[in-house]
Amino acid sequence: MGSRAHYVVKADGSWKRRYTHWGAHSMELDLLAGPNAATRFAQGQQSCDRWLDELECEAAALIDHDERRLLWHSHCYEDVAYRAAVLAVMAPTWPGWRIEWAYGGLYDILDALGEPLHGRFRDRSSFQDDLRAPVRRTAGPSERDDELRGLRRLVEKFDAHQEVDEATQSISLLLHVVGALTSTAHQAGLETQVTSDNAFAHRPMDLTDEEKVAVHAAFEAVRNKHSGS
Repeated sequence: MGSRAHYVVKADGSWKRRYTHWGAHSMELDLLAGPNAATRFAQGQQSCDRWLDELECEAAALIDHDERRLLWHSHCYEDVAYRAAVLAVMAPTWPGWRIEWAYGGLYDILDALGEPLHGRFRDRSSFQDDLRAPVRRTAGPSERDDELRGLRRLVEKFDAHQEVDEATQSISLLLHVVGALTSTAHQAGLETQVTSDNAFAHRPMDLTDEEKVAVHAAFEAVRNKHSGS
């Protein structure tokens, strides 16, 4: 079980690979606030010594500070309106960056890094051609309704996600305390056995109040654009 994802942060010609066991289904929410917040989040994930196979890797992101490029993919491609809202909000929250969808999944990121392809599938992802095809819509109220529906869903998910992060702060503190007590017990020659649920341990408290305000300002700007106001 899990929701596995890779983050890669590249800067000054070198890169580091990270792994999160539960973060794939919320990747767009962790990227939304811009490069500084996304980089902090990525650097807080686990270091790992291998790439996931494509079947294991449900989302991936390359945050390339050298080229000011974000290359990523996640489950949000399944809802066209929602994905469009994510990309529209990223435009102001990632100013000066190229936001690019990894149509080939993890392998686009491997290719960007010059890494050899591996795993069960060495070709592009099955959804690549569908996503590359231009989306043709009839302009009018129905299109605006779809866009606003996607945006409303994004706002709801983002706010709920931040509430989870607030819970994470307490859980992370508890895990730090448990770790310190366990270390002290071991040094004293005592045996310990700790059972805990680490479902939230991978999620740092990451966004500042200013970053949350900036995201909501981007929401409002996109809403006004779609509403014609």
